[in-house]
Amino acid sequence: MSVSPRLRLLGLLCLLGGILQLSDTPLDLWWSAPTSPVHAAARLIWAIANFALIGGPIGIIAYRFVSPGWLTIAGAGVSIAGMLSQASGMISYLVFPNSSAGQILTPSGGILIALGMVVLGSAALLRKKLSGWQAWTPLLVGLYFIVQLAFIQIPFFLSKGHLIFAPLVDLWGFFWILLGVVIVWSESVSARVPLAGA
Repeated sequence: MSVSPRLRLLGLLCLLGGILQLSDTPLDLWWSAPTSPVHAAARLIWAIANFALIGGPIGIIAYRFVSPGWLTIAGAGVSIAGMLSQASGMISYLVFPNSSAGQILTPSGGILIALGMVVLGSAALLRKKLSGWQAWTPLLVGLYFIVQLAFIQIPFFLSKGHLIFAPLVDLWGFFWILLGVVIVWSESVSARVPLAGA
């Protein structure tokens, strides 16, 4: 069975979003004023990356890596809401640099993405349509953000360290790239898996 170009696009979008996120790291490491063109470019790249990453959770469902049901839809919905929140936060930084909206929308978006992807990743493991390291990739996408936040960012914040938050979040792109590869690479197999009751 041939795969629709629209379905193929989901994996490619996820892959592109991960690459953009990862490529944002050098800009975030380049210290400059928050209103500088470097910071503006980093925020624009991050916003575009989040729009592209929507292909990830939709791709997980479209390729039937998870069982259909309300929990799957909730996981995808929460993660997509988080992506839109992060993208809106970055756009808010660009358009209204003195507003606090970006400081609210961006971190809360990251938490929503992580929680939604943990739900989808757990559902993908239970579905067992993926094997080996590919089976763990959707879950690792969600867990990376939580682990780096809980074990690296928060301890440094509490001890008043000067850890750079943005580059560690940019490294999240590596796991999104893996997910994009899994979606694109697995598409010929998953496209032949019928939906339950179909």
